[in-house]
Amino acid sequence: MFRKSSVAQPGSPARTYLKTLLAPLGLIAAVFAAQEIAGLTPQLVERYYSRAVFPLVAGALSFSKVVSFSLGEALIALVFVAFVVWLALLARKIFTRRERAGAVLVAALSKLLWLVGACLALYMIVFGLNYQRQPLSQTLELERRDPTAAEIVAISRDVLDGVNRNYEESGASATSAGGSRIPLSPDELYSVLEAAYENEPLLRGASGARVQPKPVYFSGLMSRLGVSGIYSPFTGEPNYDALQPDCDLPFAIAHEMAHQRGFAREDEANFIAFLVCTKSSNPYVRYSGYLGALRVLGVLFRVAPESYRELVSTLGEGPRADLKARARNSGRATAGDSRNSGRASTTFTFASTE
Repeated sequence: MFRKSSVAQPGSPARTYLKTLLAPLGLIAAVFAAQEIAGLTPQLVERYYSRAVFPLVAGALSFSKVVSFSLGEALIALVFVAFVVWLALLARKIFTRRERAGAVLVAALSKLLWLVGACLALYMIVFGLNYQRQPLSQTLELERRDPTAAEIVAISRDVLDGVNRNYEESGASATSAGGSRIPLSPDELYSVLEAAYENEPLLRGASGARVQPKPVYFSGLMSRLGVSGIYSPFTGEPNYDALQPDCDLPFAIAHEMAHQRGFAREDEANFIAFLVCTKSSNPYVRYSGYLGALRVLGVLFRVAPESYRELVSTLGEGPRADLKARARNSGRATAGDSRNSGRASTTFTFASTE
């Protein structure tokens, strides 16, 4: 007795379905392959994409500045609603054409894969290739090495001094459960950060969409997810959680503005946010920058616990109150990104020393 081969025969439905899906899957694979190939030549990506093509593309996205709300957030909501409606219509179509359910499902999956592939390709053009650019440390000719214990102690001392000094200079007072209040309007904060970016010599030549940072309507959801901000590459908008403590706002917004200028890697955006905030003209913005750098104390605790306890005791009452407000806000999160995870662990370490 002979059995039929399980391999799809010419003209069989399985072979037809495979051919239908092959092209969109090929597009997706090509996008990822292009990204990997670009990663082999970061200098070329830096020169021709990040410093030539990306500023032009980002400039074209500046149309989103004409509205005060986040177009990126609206786009996500629209996509979500459209996807739910599409699934409902697909389910109805499959139910009414049960004899051709397989063909209907494969045709729908093919369209979805084409859309995903097109979105991935567009993402690579408007922002994604920045992940393959030259490392910032190489661009700025910074030395890359592990710091010594003595250097970590010195850095931690400078950060704590910057936190205390700029908190006092700002005239801030943490009188409520939410911590200190930023003495700047959103427009004023943006102007201060924009000027700091323009005046920083290490960032000369870095440019992006001229779109003001925008608060997210669903900030409560962002807080629960532990996300302080998100950059929308398709609209050029830096978006931020409006419910996070004021002490974290300047650093979070400066971080997203770094993404806006094409610095895609999270650690580099953190470094730029610290650099820009601590060199700004406003003491409260400088305070936020130094506060964002307190994660260095986690390293200090591992290499020099005695110095850690000594330095932590110098932290002022105002910054301690802000860290407690941050801890309360972080306590609502069910998950966090790399920035908020570092903040939460630093806050916990401080709380354990009191």
